Amino acid sequence: MALWAEVFGKPMSEEHWRWKLKGRPTPVDNLGIAVSTDDRPVFQIGGIPCGFRLNGAERLAMVAVDAMTAPGFRRRGLLTEVTSDLFRRWQEAGVALVLGLPNEQWGSRARALGWHPLFPLAWLIRPLRPEALLARRLHVPRLARLDVLARVWNGIWDQRPAGQRDVAVRELLRPGPELDLLWHAGRESFTTSLVHDRSWVEWRYFAAPGRRYRVLLAERAGAPVGYAAYRVREGGGRAFGCIAEVFAPRHDPTTVRRLVTEAVARLRIERVEGIATLAVPGTSAYRILRRAGFLFSRGAFTVECVTLDRSLAVETLGDPASWHLAGGDFDVV
Repeated sequence: MALWAEVFGKPMSEEHWRWKLKGRPTPVDNLGIAVSTDDRPVFQIGGIPCGFRLNGAERLAMVAVDAMTAPGFRRRGLLTEVTSDLFRRWQEAGVALVLGLPNEQWGSRARALGWHPLFPLAWLIRPLRPEALLARRLHVPRLARLDVLARVWNGIWDQRPAGQRDVAVRELLRPGPELDLLWHAGRESFTTSLVHDRSWVEWRYFAAPGRRYRVLLAERAGAPVGYAAYRVREGGGRAFGCIAEVFAPRHDPTTVRRLVTEAVARLRIERVEGIATLAVPGTSAYRILRRAGFLFSRGAFTVECVTLDRSLAVETLGDPASWHLAGGDFDVV
């Protein structure tokens, strides 16, 4: 916890660390740690064990997270040495793929460790209370009272197409068998995806400490056809919404639109200033979000992978249209 605070400048609770890095079953140790002579951790890299589906077969993958080095121990080769050893142990244990969002601090080490860039994962922002955003940006507090701007702006984007009316949405208060039914029904529509079954959704959205996600379940004629997960982030005197994921079979964009519409409506009730989400440019989900008013951006990550199973060709993984990928697959939302 002290290393995290030292490197990232913000606290992490032990409960959150244990949920994130020890909350999922794994056949191999998922942590690489270096310690100083006084047994103080000075480097850590972890992996979140996940099922990974490619061309109809399920394998084991790790989502790499939390590579961090104490300032006084940087440029000593810890990132290269510890990560190389960890990846070797994962490979020996049958881990097929490492997925992650390496940042610029990896530098040339990213390529040396086998990371290959796949495609961008971009932030999209939809303002819900533009008057509040303008008041803060222009330092004119009275602008925040002009809620007519919000009514006009949201009225432009909140039109619900007729095709969405046969999809009912309700909040899922606890994870149930409908999530497994949904995953098994929808998985064949994607060539590549992490396994988003009941156990994964339960861990990711229902068990996350300190982050109250709400999960919406979409149903058509009583059968589950999709889900969405979102939460409210508060800080600095403001509240902002975040949609972590929208999942539905590829051939059912109507359900994706319906879930986005419902999440936006519920976050409007929460009086958040806006909503942030992540999507891969050029995909159906990205286009749906743009048509729902997610017009602004604050940059993008680059999704990268390390293929520990040498039979996996990076070229087969680099087509974003073949993936189901969401911000919730990583630890950035």
